[in-house]
Parts: sequence; C-alpha cells; structure tokens
Amino acid sequence: MRRTACVALVSVFALLLSLGAVATSAEMYFAVDKNGEQRVTHVQEGEEVWIVVIDNDQNLDCDVRDKMSPDLKIMDFKTGALSVWIFDPEAEDPTDYDYLEETGPDTGVFVSHRAFQIGTRESFAAATPNLHTHVVDRPDEGITDDFVWGHYWYGGPPNGYADNRGWIAPGPEYIGGLMIPFLWPGYGIEPSRWADGPAGLDEYIIGRFENMNTLIGMYADPNELTDVAIAMMKIIDTEATIAWRSEVVEDHHSAATITVIDPDENLNCNEVEYVPVFVIVNPGSWNSLHATEPSPTTFCTLMATGGVDATTATPAQLIWQRIRWYNIYNSANDDGRYYIQYPFDAPFDPVHEFGVTPVSFYAQETGANTGVFQLNFNDIARDLRFNSLNVRDVLVAYYLDPNDDDDFKLATSYIEEKQHSVTRFTNSARDDVDTYWIGRDSVYIQVLDANANVDPCSPEQVLVHLCDPHGEDDAEWLILDESSSNSPVFYTYAGTQLRPVWDGLGIGFADSTGGFWLRLDNWKLEVFNEDDLYARYNDVHYQAPTAVTSSGQDFNGLGDSDIDTAFPPSIGHARVHNDLSFGTVSIGDTQVFDGNSTNMRFLNRQGQPVEQYGASDCVFIEVIDPDQDEDIYRRERIDAYWDGGQNVPFGAQALNEFVCPTEEIDGHGHYVNILLGDTNIFNDGPATSLDGECWAEDWDGDHAAWPKLYILNPGSGGWAAVDLLETGPNTGTFVSVICVDLVSQYSCVPTLAVWPGDTLVAVYQDPSNHSDSAMISIQVGMGGGGMPPSQQSTTQFVDDAGHAVESYLDADAVYVKVIDTSHAGVTLLTDAVEIEGMTYDLLPLGTGGEFMTAPIDLDLQPGDELTATYTDPTNPLDTSSDTVGIVTSAFEVASFVVSPNPFEIDAAFSYNGTGVASTIALAIYDLSGALVQELSVTDATEIVWDGTKGARCSPVANGCYLYVITASNGASTFNQSGKVFVNR
Repeated sequence: MRRTACVALVSVFALLLSLGAVATSAEMYFAVDKNGEQRVTHVQEGEEVWIVVIDNDQNLDCDVRDKMSPDLKIMDFKTGALSVWIFDPEAEDPTDYDYLEETGPDTGVFVSHRAFQIGTRESFAAATPNLHTHVVDRPDEGITDDFVWGHYWYGGPPNGYADNRGWIAPGPEYIGGLMIPFLWPGYGIEPSRWADGPAGLDEYIIGRFENMNTLIGMYADPNELTDVAIAMMKIIDTEATIAWRSEVVEDHHSAATITVIDPDENLNCNEVEYVPVFVIVNPGSWNSLHATEPSPTTFCTLMATGGVDATTATPAQLIWQRIRWYNIYNSANDDGRYYIQYPFDAPFDPVHEFGVTPVSFYAQETGANTGVFQLNFNDIARDLRFNSLNVRDVLVAYYLDPNDDDDFKLATSYIEEKQHSVTRFTNSARDDVDTYWIGRDSVYIQVLDANANVDPCSPEQVLVHLCDPHGEDDAEWLILDESSSNSPVFYTYAGTQLRPVWDGLGIGFADSTGGFWLRLDNWKLEVFNEDDLYARYNDVHYQAPTAVTSSGQDFNGLGDSDIDTAFPPSIGHARVHNDLSFGTVSIGDTQVFDGNSTNMRFLNRQGQPVEQYGASDCVFIEVIDPDQDEDIYRRERIDAYWDGGQNVPFGAQALNEFVCPTEEIDGHGHYVNILLGDTNIFNDGPATSLDGECWAEDWDGDHAAWPKLYILNPGSGGWAAVDLLETGPNTGTFVSVICVDLVSQYSCVPTLAVWPGDTLVAVYQDPSNHSDSAMISIQVGMGGGGMPPSQQSTTQFVDDAGHAVESYLDADAVYVKVIDTSHAGVTLLTDAVEIEGMTYDLLPLGTGGEFMTAPIDLDLQPGDELTATYTDPTNPLDTSSDTVGIVTSAFEVASFVVSPNPFEIDAAFSYNGTGVASTIALAIYDLSGALVQELSVTDATEIVWDGTKGARCSPVANGCYLYVITASNGASTFNQSGKVFVNR
C-alpha cells in the first residue's frame, strides 16, 4: 500500500509540474561522511568531501533508494579548477555515470556515490620532495578522475603583467595528465588556443585549489531545470611561521635548524611531506654579475627570474622562468633546485669557482600529521656550499607557502654576533605597525644605522628595497632621508601609496589592460589583501648606473616607472657588506564569505532584504566587504568588469548577444557549466570584448566580456553585469543601483526572462583578493497569496521555563523557543535552529506548534550578542530570528566616577567594579532641583553627558549640577548621587 500511494503521489506531482505548479526547492551542501550527516563549510586541503542534495521531488519511489545523474559541478572561481562530474540526465541507468544516491528509502537526501578530494600532492614519496607540488588530483594510470583545470599558465615576462594568464598545452612534463576529450567541444577549450593546435589527449597542468579559496557547488534538478541549488565551502588557511633554532650561531661550521610551522601544508595525515625553503647569504649586498640582465641577488629577483642555470659558467645564464606554485618545488635545473650566482671573490667564498650556488632546500615534516617542517644543517658553510662565511654574515631563510602566495615569512640568523642596522614599518607618527589597509594607510619605513651617517654636517639618504613576493605583486626602491644632520635615523617622510593590484573601477592606467594597476619602479606599492611584505636595507653606497659620482649617491632613474634606469640601483661600494636588516608587515583582509556567514544579500526596490522575488520585480544586491573601502573620504564603486578580461577562470560568458525577441538567441551553452549562463542581457561588455559582434564562432583572443559581479538566471542563460556603489563614505557596504528586470510588460526590454519558480544567483569576486568569492541564490515566487500569516514562524531566546529573556548571564545555558503552527503535532524538527554556525534540534512543547531546544552550553562572553535563526525545514522562505545580549554573572559596582570634573563639553560617568550593566540611567538636575536632562544606555560600562546639546537649554550654563546615576543588570542595582561642574 505504501509504494502504491507514493507512486500515485509522484504521478500527481508530475501533473502539477507540467502545469507550472510548485515543486520542492532543492538544497545543496558538502559533508565529510558518506551518509551526508556531518555538514562542512570549512575544508582542509587533502580532505575528501561528499556532495549532498536534498530534493524531495526526486524521491520517486518510497520503498527504494532512488538514484539520479544531475548536472552538478564544484568550481574554484580563482584557479579555474572544477570537478569532473560526468552526467546524463536522460540515461536509462544513472549509475553508468556519476550519480547521487538517496541515503535511504523515502528520505529525499541524496549523496554522491564517490568522494571528491580537495587537493593533493603530485607525489608523497620521500625520495621525490621535488614532486610535492600541489595539484587537485594525481593521475591514476594516466587519467585524472576528480578535477580538471582551466589551462592557465602563471608565467609571462619577468617585469610584465604577471597575472596575464597564458594558455598552454602541453603542460610541464613533471605535472602530467590526460585531457578528457568528452568534457570539451571538439574544437578545443574556449577561450584557449592549444599551443600546438587542437588535440584530443594532450598533457596539461592539472592545477590546484588555493588556501582561502571559496569552492562553489551548483546543482540543477534534472526534472525541473529552474530548480538550482548552490553550496559554498572555504579552504582552510593558516599563517605560517619560520625560525632559526639560534638567532646567533657560534661559527660558520656550526649546525643549524630552520623550523617552519604551517598546518595547511599537512595534506595527508599518513605521510611525511616536504615544503620548499630558500636560504640566501647577505642578499642584496652585491651587484648582478650580468651587464644587461638582472641576475638575482635577492629573493624578490629570484622569484621573478627563476635563478640561474647551474651548468653555465660566468656570468651564469638566467632561467627566466618565474617561480610559481607549479614549479616552486622543482626548477629547470637537472637537480630541480634553484641557484643564484654569488661574487666568486671576497667578501664571498663560495665553493663553486664561478659562485653558482643552490639556494633552495626541502624542509621535511617532523612526522606524519604534524604540520611542522624542519631543515637541518650539519655544517652551515658546507651545506650552503661555501668554503667559509664571515663573522656577522646574515643568513636569511625565506618561506613562501607553495599553495598560498600571500603567506610569506622570513627569518634571519647571524654568524657569531649580531650588531646590525634596524629596519621597521611604521605609521606617520613612527609607531610600529604590523598591518596596513589598502587605500587607507600609507607605507612608512624607518632605518636605524649610524654607519650611514657619513657626513655629520649635511643630511643624507639611504635606499630600502620593498618587495611583495606574491607572484603578481610589486617591488620598489624607496629613498629614506636622514631625520637630521648627524643622526643615525633615516625615514620615509613622504608616505608611499598603498594601492590594489587590480583597480576596482575597471579602468587602470591609460596604457594598461583593464583594471591591472601594477607598475614597478613608480614609488607606489600595488598589493593584494592578506599579502605579506618585506623591506630590506643594506649598508652600502649606491652609484649612478654608468659612472661613479665623486660624492653622494645617484638615485636618478628611481621612481620613473622605467625598470631599465637604476632598477635595481648599482652598488658603488659597501660600507659594511654584511650589515642588512629586514622589516615585515601584512595587508589587512576581510571575507564576504568566511565559511560561517555570507555578507551578501538580495534587496528590493526600497533597499530592504528579501527572501523571494515576485515575477514582476527588479533585482538588486548588497555586498558588505570592508576591505574594499579603500578611501574613507569618498563613496567608491566596484566595476562589474574590474579585471578587463585578464583574470577569467570562471564566470558568465557573452556567447550570445541579447536580441529581440529573445527566442532568436542562438544558444549553445556555457563551455564549462551550462548553469553559468551565456547571454549578456545588456550587451554592455567593454568595447574590446566583442569587437561589435558576438564572438561565439570567431574568437579573437580578447576576453573582456567576462563579468566578476553579476546576476544570473541559470534557467534562461541570461545574465546582467552589475556595478556596486558604496552606500556612503567609509561604510564598506556596496549595493547595485540598476534595476535588473525579471520580466517586463514592454517588448524588447532586456530582462532575465524568468519563469515562476526560477532560481536566481548573484556572484561577487573581490578585485583585491581573488580568493574572496561568494554566490547567493533566491527563488522567484509562483504567485498566489503567499504564506498565511498564521503560519509565519516566530523565534525567541527564553529561559528553561520558556519565558522570553532580554539577556543572558555569561554562565547561563541558552534556550530557543520557536512557534510554527505549520508543524503542529510534529515530534522533532532536526537542525532547524542555527546559532553561530551550529545547528540544533527543536523538541515539541505540546501539539500546538510550539518547540524549544534542549539547554545549549556556549562559551558566552559579556558584551557579546547571540543571534538564533530558525528556518522551516519544509519551507526555506519561512525564517525568523532573535538576538540577545550577554552580561556578566558577577556584576558589582564599588563606586561611580565622573571624568573630567569639572568639564567643558562632556563628562563620562563610569563605575569601579566588575561586569557589564544591562542598563545605566543618568538624571541631571540644577541646584533648584529642576530636571535638566535624562539619559540611558544598555549593555555598557559608562554613560556620557554632553552638556552642549540635548538639554532644555543647550549648552548648559557654567556651574554646579546634581546627578543621580543607576546601574543594573536586572538582578542587582547600584546607584549614587553627586555633583558635577561645568567650566568653559
């Protein structure tokens, strides 16, 4: 009987769907177990996840575990990696392809039949540390079965646009794999051009996921293509540390150890792994041995050039292969190591007769699953390939996370003694800083070096090299002025501008492509959010590039954006060849999607958040991204095409022009995922993108029509790029201001061509941190009267008796009560309440639709706020929430304090004691007893009386006033009266 009834119900559902009636809305998420029970929104690289979809209208048979093969992808919008999910929704047997299987009869919960690994290494073998490169899948018998990649080459000329991704095939031999031909059109992968023409099974770079990236999953119901579900998860990112065991070693033949701690490099808990470490002696203290090419003398130039060929003589030939994620473990040299060329005479004493010396090493994990890596030297000089090292020589160890270019650290060690200069980053007041914010802060550097004070009678200057080792970022030589005659302090009095690599306005310089701002040698620093920078000072005297000046230093040619003039400057002579020092600083970052919450939402015409659109509405979006508030004095704009087409792993493609009527669009789908859309309804891409026509068949290499901020209807393939405008100066909140029509009563008006029930998605990618991507979705209503008001849920924080509370003590247990009459009689609502990213079950209080959680033990802190959100398990559009404050359980007031007293403008009334008052009330009287003003605050430790406003007579006159103050936390109340004086 059960099966017959269910099949009959399915038939009715099919009829309703054919008539455009309501189908169930799918939900998608990721889990770390094959039953789909343990949801995950943060994933460690190397872990496996299962894809889970809840879609009740795919529960076709109540007595068996149903299977389906839908269109489903996991995508990394930054690197271009995507899941290899092979599907055929019309297949007779879904198990012939990748498929989802119901967790049990009649559950409606479907889990992928296999797990997907979030990154791995090409090899875990101890004998091949050079092959520990990050990849998204290791080929098994020449075939990759988990992920492919978008064929991006992170190369380019050493000082050109490093982020101009080339397209390559075949890839480097040491990272091989087979192209899977049935994933792509027969004429190649648009928009790539094969290096050697189209081919079916060319080797290619498999690619990787990067720490902090957002992975986005998209699912389309195979029977209701308007029903699209999305899911996001964040790849865990940790900041590394590096340190020498001893900052000062006894002598150059001592043993030494470098320790790197980087938990996100522990990809496999059963394997001992390796990370690359670079060690350079006295970097920057000698000139390039090349007359015309910048042979590397620093870590920054090593990264840009790839070092020298170990087999050549003098001057050693440069490799000219930029060090990136795919080759950081393995150079083009036969031994896979990176080399530089030291001077082969004093003060250096390298073993090699021409000074060609390896500088890359492999630090080994101290044990499986530790995330701690060590590089051991038995004899420092010998292991670094020197016959001898000098007293006070500086050994600099550099670590760049091979899967996270913005995680860079360095450490120094000194031979026998440390008596060196000091370099540090500061603000304009010369206070130490450890974080700068793009656009808001300027870069200041201070050097302390008495040796550089050569002439006690006149101010002098020194140079500092500023470098961001992130592969697309900047290097500058800055001039520091002596703070006064005969001073050892040198300082950048004019702060250096800190700017983004990508211009969010999408315009850049007149001669740049799109929004790419990066310029070397312009005395402006272009960086990404979350980067680590370093400044290096050498105690040397710089000269003109072609001739030694008789006195002083010649810095002509610096800061002119021409790297052929004094970049790097030439060293005339060293005052102290091994006196160098470093300062480091980080760039601030915020995430729109941080793995717990998404600061992005849909709005209506009035700017209010909405949970559903009607078919005649306009779509607007809001994004909260404080690190894009790069100028606190003006409203800013983020252009939908901020990258000018240079940075295009994923996004909607302008494969078709929007025409009228829309049925005439020659649609053939997105080449990566049909759900990403193929028709720009505004036809508004940058002018170079289409050359005035659709480029579906005659691709010409320009690619500016890929938006980074857009609203998309996967059902129709239509999308609209939307610019975001800051709501006001210094808000960090951005909204779209153009109405994007869903449907229109007028003919030939660009719309998203929705049908009732369609799912819309909005996509955002931060131009200053490409790891910061987010996607949200919303449904278009089916029409009708909507939800009956009597069934709209309510949510409250309560005590154990079910009574509403205004605040909790920090030692209290938390209870949430929900009233939802649509579930009257239900015995359990599973995971229906969310608090701080965790979900909790609701138990019934009788049969009338009232529910309450069991006691919840949280780490409550005074002053915090908790928000509980209830989502109806059967109706995601029905949500309600409540917010409550936390006060201390030990609230005591010993005395009240007024400061200052007397005061001119305002006075703060606070208390000596413990805890936070839930309310503080203040009454001010004049000496006649007349009330002057009453004030109150909540959840505070002080209250301020501003005597210049708010009173009956403002400002109040000079003189004595009486006050009565009361502080309470609901359980205890304290008060005091006294006198306060105004004296202007």
